[in-house]
Amino acid sequence: MGGTLQRDAHRRAPRRLLFVEDDFVLRASLSELLIQEGYDVSCAADGAEALARLEREPLPAAIVLDVVLPRMSGLSFRQEQLRSPAFRDIPTIAFTAIRNAAELGALGFHAVISKPTSFDRLFQILASICPAAV
Repeated sequence: MGGTLQRDAHRRAPRRLLFVEDDFVLRASLSELLIQEGYDVSCAADGAEALARLEREPLPAAIVLDVVLPRMSGLSFRQEQLRSPAFRDIPTIAFTAIRNAAELGALGFHAVISKPTSFDRLFQILASICPAAV
């Protein structure tokens, strides 16, 4: 984590998102919709890749995180994120098909969105976190 610990919340890019989703088609189509809505989107296929992106890329204003992922699950990613002073305050939205979301409550997600969903709900939540430039 080296120099990353020196980064802080006020240095987050205001419309930058990290979208963590293992389903390639969903990741590609939703990231394209987010780009059309004016977001700068970085994508990762699992929690390990997402942590690596947080280490080397500008910090996002928000993270949209699938919970069920290969290699490193969304829950494991969130636990690591919360341990990091540089990353813990980034609002994170759980985007999941898990029906019993009780275990998600303890991880302090900004919001939990069930799959499948209307993307309008995701866009509304993101707009509250990352308002459009005036």
